[in-house]
Amino acid sequence: MSRVKKDKAARKNRPHFNAIDAMIIILVIVAIVGVYFRYTIVDFLTGDRNVDEYVVSFSIEDIRYTTPNYINVGDNVYFASSGELLGILTSESENNKEPLNITLASEEFTDSDGNIVEVFYPEETRVNAKGRILCKGNYSSSGGFSVDGNEYIAAGQSVEVYTEKVTVTLKITSIERYEG
Repeated sequence: MSRVKKDKAARKNRPHFNAIDAMIIILVIVAIVGVYFRYTIVDFLTGDRNVDEYVVSFSIEDIRYTTPNYINVGDNVYFASSGELLGILTSESENNKEPLNITLASEEFTDSDGNIVEVFYPEETRVNAKGRILCKGNYSSSGGFSVDGNEYIAAGQSVEVYTEKVTVTLKITSIERYEG
């Protein structure tokens, strides 16, 4: 008999799993799911993708000299492939209010001595242009830049874009956070 009493007493002193323990475990699981839901699913559903403003610098090579006349500060720039907004054309630099920095287009040839010679097109024929687009996006963990969470771009990439009046192919030269 005394052995049975000792077994009952030992069982009473051991920790038991009860309803309060189950509630604590459930609350911890709910808290973890809540944090996950807040930082992933809600952002996805509301479209908030933690985007910041960036300046995408670009160059356009060998275009007609009249094309820059149709490009203005404030123009919306869209991806030709999808129609998604890339951004808004801004001035070429903070000091300059022009949308593009225009230079004469040129080509390089090798002369009879093997030297590389740069030959410029005559004025009012072909030009090169450099500019900047203000866009919203973010860098992903994989290293790519996502424009508003939809389109990926990178420095060195050529992208066909359009504005209200003109379609051109940009070569992206840099992507930097907008400080302004």
